Amino acid sequence: MRQRFRPTLVILESPCGPGDATIDPSQNGGPTLKVGTPTDKGFEIVPGLNVEMEDAAKAFIGWCNDQGGVQGLPLELVELDAAYFNVPALMETACDQVFAMVGGGLVLDDQVFPRFNECGMIDIAGFTVTSAKAMSSGMAQPLPNPSNLKPTNWLQWAKDNYPTEIERTAVMYGNIGSIEVVALQDIATMDALGGFTVVSTPVYNPGGESNWAPFAQQLKDNNVTFLTFVGQPANLASLLRSMDEIGYRPPLIMQQANFYDEVLTDGAGSLADGVIVRSFYTPFEEPEDSPAMAKYLEVMETYNPSGKIAGLGIQSMSAYLMFVTASNLCLDSNDGVLERECVLDAALGIDEWTGGGLHAPSNPGANEPSNCGLLFEISDGKFTRLFPERGSADDNGGGWNCIDPGLAAIEGDFGDTTAGVDPSRSN
Repeated sequence: MRQRFRPTLVILESPCGPGDATIDPSQNGGPTLKVGTPTDKGFEIVPGLNVEMEDAAKAFIGWCNDQGGVQGLPLELVELDAAYFNVPALMETACDQVFAMVGGGLVLDDQVFPRFNECGMIDIAGFTVTSAKAMSSGMAQPLPNPSNLKPTNWLQWAKDNYPTEIERTAVMYGNIGSIEVVALQDIATMDALGGFTVVSTPVYNPGGESNWAPFAQQLKDNNVTFLTFVGQPANLASLLRSMDEIGYRPPLIMQQANFYDEVLTDGAGSLADGVIVRSFYTPFEEPEDSPAMAKYLEVMETYNPSGKIAGLGIQSMSAYLMFVTASNLCLDSNDGVLERECVLDAALGIDEWTGGGLHAPSNPGANEPSNCGLLFEISDGKFTRLFPERGSADDNGGGWNCIDPGLAAIEGDFGDTTAGVDPSRSN
């Protein structure tokens, strides 16, 4: 039976420290433990895309190395920037230079294959997008995102509180395969939960539109009362401005966790107020209630004060904590020698993970998301806790609302899941 999570207050403890560990010399072993955090930060249309993940990596590495590294092995960051379209070149750099990919994510992440498996790479991923990557070999992630099992907390809240509005739902998404898959998975999750009727699925240019007014008008013409927008926060900000120009706005707008980002509030200003964002992150705004978040903010301020702080940065920090934790387990069982498959096996042996309290608990070993979550509402340009209220009956997990079952098995054509599978690998 699936484990039901009920998290408690957790203090983020460091897994780093001195020692005399070594690295398998055939796996980019050297005097340093070289890791790469993949991003699309060089994408010209959306500069700095997911750069917060690399920023968190830099802070973690500085913090860890000051304590002695990974049992004496200092971490060294190798830049892995796909700039959106250059994933194969990024993969060649990774295979040539790094021991592991850690704490990153790419929009076109299915393009790491087959090279990823050919060179025996491992990835403790910050996030995954495509089914090929989410269900692949050689990978574990602190916040799993399998293509066939999705959290329902946020949609259950909408169903309970806006039962009429969800009868006219729109799922709007960018015209690129990896983004379309996320939209299809959202729709499938709505279908599994019941009560939602999708009446419009507008498709936009993921690089941005010169004129968003026709999209706003399409939503209005379809009398959409619940909108979820799949893509990047900057594009939603543009759509909100166009909706305001025509005097229309759906009563309910709910977004995925990557919209927990000041790009949305800065770009839309007061028009972002009222947008609801689901989250599995411990809120940045509540460090007094979370020693783990207080420590994360301290590490960022000390080791990368100019770095961007956003939700995906938490996922990166958690992935680095998992990587070092798994590395320690490997070293302790492998005579002090770090080896990729050994690290991967250790990571996949973890059946409950919170990143030291940075996010809701998940089951990385089973590639299973959390059944816990929370909702933010943007108010006066700030992300404010909406649900559950701390200390209320709905707060049944240390600030989280954990529901049973809280996950939906979904079906549909979400892309080829076999592209990333290597039968010779342990997972």
